[in-house]
Amino acid sequence: MKLLDDPSVVPAEFLAKVEKTPVSEGIVTAYLGLSLPNERLQAYLKPPHVYYLEDNAGAELRDPADRDYFKKTGASLYSPSLLNRKLAPEGKSSLMIQSFAPTGWMNNWGGGNKELYQKLKKEVLTALIDKAREIIADLHDHVEFADLATPLTYERYTHNTGGATSAWSWNPQNKFHKSLMKSHVETPVKNLYIGSCWAMQIGGIPGAISAAYECAKRIK
Repeated sequence: MKLLDDPSVVPAEFLAKVEKTPVSEGIVTAYLGLSLPNERLQAYLKPPHVYYLEDNAGAELRDPADRDYFKKTGASLYSPSLLNRKLAPEGKSSLMIQSFAPTGWMNNWGGGNKELYQKLKKEVLTALIDKAREIIADLHDHVEFADLATPLTYERYTHNTGGATSAWSWNPQNKFHKSLMKSHVETPVKNLYIGSCWAMQIGGIPGAISAAYECAKRIK
């Protein structure tokens, strides 16, 4: 709604529903460039995409005040260069490490304090790399480039509130749309359609494709 030139055209009841309905969780992603040949990385990972699940309890996704959350939670590891060798220079490889992030973690990543934001990013980046060492033992020795995307990063690039990964919350008690799978592209405003994942309760790529298709049918 923030992208509308004049949000006042949208009924207040609809706006209130948009504002109060929770969205899906965001993620953090560590992007790494490695001085590790793809062949050696594959010896560690086997397939390009693997999950590492922590045995210890204590990682609570609903606790935004737990500064050690990313030290306790699991992570997924994905190497684009194992799928396409052209995505890294010869003799090198690429790796992404991802974890779900509690909504509004640490006062929404520092409460607007840029210095604290960078400090939190560094802490999380270190935690994710340390976690990946359980699979890639000598990972630290091969990191040539490292950066972290936070939910705020994804919000900035996608305009998804809170960096939501799949539009609305998947909690059945907090639904925006009554149907989970149907695309609801129409809005209370004439000729204003939702052509994105937000048209479907479960969102994601299926929601985005379905909504775009439904919008195209109405426009033509």
